[in-house]
Amino acid sequence: MQHTVYLDILFCVNFIVDYMILLSVKKIRGLHTRTIRLLCGALTGAVGSLVILLPAMPIWLSWCVSIGEALCMTATAFLPMRFSGYLKAAGTMFLISFCYCGIMTAALAIFSPKNLMVRNSTVYIGISPLTLILMTLLCYIVMKIIWKLSAKKVTQPISCDVEICHHGKTVALKGTVDTGNTLHEPFSGECVMVGKAGLFREMFDVKKCMNGDSREIVRNGVRLIPFHSVGGNGVIPAFRPSEIYLKDHHRKTEIHAYLALCSEEYLTDECDLLIPAELVMKGS
Repeated sequence: MQHTVYLDILFCVNFIVDYMILLSVKKIRGLHTRTIRLLCGALTGAVGSLVILLPAMPIWLSWCVSIGEALCMTATAFLPMRFSGYLKAAGTMFLISFCYCGIMTAALAIFSPKNLMVRNSTVYIGISPLTLILMTLLCYIVMKIIWKLSAKKVTQPISCDVEICHHGKTVALKGTVDTGNTLHEPFSGECVMVGKAGLFREMFDVKKCMNGDSREIVRNGVRLIPFHSVGGNGVIPAFRPSEIYLKDHHRKTEIHAYLALCSEEYLTDECDLLIPAELVMKGS
């Protein structure tokens, strides 16, 4: 059967679908990225959809192209991040895309719609611009409902035992879980814990590392984390410990985060370390 493919429809439909897929990956994996990065990732996927114009590929080659496209889209939307996290995000991206393509292939086999075509693992839906807008709004509403219904209402512990290791030094203490701590390192998107600088001086002396120029500060692994609080705005120095473990009676779970160090007057005597609730959820 011969099909007429309109490039504008092909590009727009795949751009919107890819954006929804990336948004789903962000929600499922709990990743932190800006909307502009998701849009750039969707743009990468929309460009990749042009493979539908090529001659039909063998299934193995089509899969390789799909995996490569998922890797590129994930890199555009979420890097920089840990390699293991990148592979998990790319795997989630590929699985969601594969399910979407499978659903469309099944619809093609069952209903044989004239305006739907699947070729080289790329879906083409020939629809009018008005229908495209309405479908986009519908998809957005459905996804919002699903996220609200499937959101886990997890009761977080007030405190938990934490073990932090860096350059052969280890500090074990009890951290306070703080739902109000939403700090993230700007480049990697990783969560940021906040602790009293005096407790970690032997492990990492921030003041000493901050005495050099900007290049030396970066080489020392110091990051300046922007924050907003009732008392005002500013930046707080942080570093990335080699190992961080959350401990309970049954297990010891490794997590990855930055540790921002502040003066003792900013934390109460009973609180030595503030842990984002997001970290506890990932470690649970």
